[in-house]
Amino acid sequence: MQTIIVPTDFSDAADNALKVAKTIALKTKATIHLANFYSLPMSDYSYPEISMPSEILKQVADAAKIEIEKLTLALQSEGFMVVSTVAMGFPTDEIIDLANKVKPDLIVMGTTGATGIINKVIGSNAAHVMQKTDYPIMLVPQDCTFDGIHNIVYLAELREDDTPILSKLFDFADALEAQHVRLLNVNTGFFFQAIDEQLMLKLDNTFGLEKIKLETVNGADTKDGIDHYLEKHLVDLVVMSTHKKTLLERIFVRSNTNKMALYSKVPVLVYHKS
Repeated sequence: MQTIIVPTDFSDAADNALKVAKTIALKTKATIHLANFYSLPMSDYSYPEISMPSEILKQVADAAKIEIEKLTLALQSEGFMVVSTVAMGFPTDEIIDLANKVKPDLIVMGTTGATGIINKVIGSNAAHVMQKTDYPIMLVPQDCTFDGIHNIVYLAELREDDTPILSKLFDFADALEAQHVRLLNVNTGFFFQAIDEQLMLKLDNTFGLEKIKLETVNGADTKDGIDHYLEKHLVDLVVMSTHKKTLLERIFVRSNTNKMALYSKVPVLVYHKS
């Protein structure tokens, strides 16, 4: 792993995400790329050409640069390699553009959950970045207590095309020296399908018996199942994958990945399937 992008607005949620990114960077020797994107509201949305005075914009930009420099110096004093980006723009769009330029191994973002209007907006921004980027993204809830990544759960109805993602996950887990990786299948009742035996044999042959630890949990839906599992097991990271969706699917279907990203009490890592 070479580069981890960590967007920050200097909030508690962003600070918690940075704490997780530091743990990963410490294990993988990756460079932390801090990113802050600021914008000012229009004084009147009916007349978008009327914006805030330039001197106020300069003050906002200067304040952001000062805060980024403080974070950079603090991280460098701890021995981390750090680069930074500070620019004007809408954060979600700019984060996606930055990722396309930098081509990071991972994006780590803070979220504040999904209670209250402001939190819903922040959560949807994180989900927007997750849907629009092709790079792995880890969403870190503000209130989660983090003490390293030791126990990992991969949540998926295993299919043939999970093999490339599992390969990335096991490499990631090895780099972090994680103790356990569990493959969790949620039984939601009528539509439940057990893992195909031939697929399990292929996974065993590909990764080794010691890697494949399959567990099944019952739930009314996927989130209900994982919630029950998290209540009974110590889990530091939930890993999911997402297929590219059409525009209509993104508008009308809230995927299990989005639900976990917005409500989880532990960090959620999302890999993208093409």
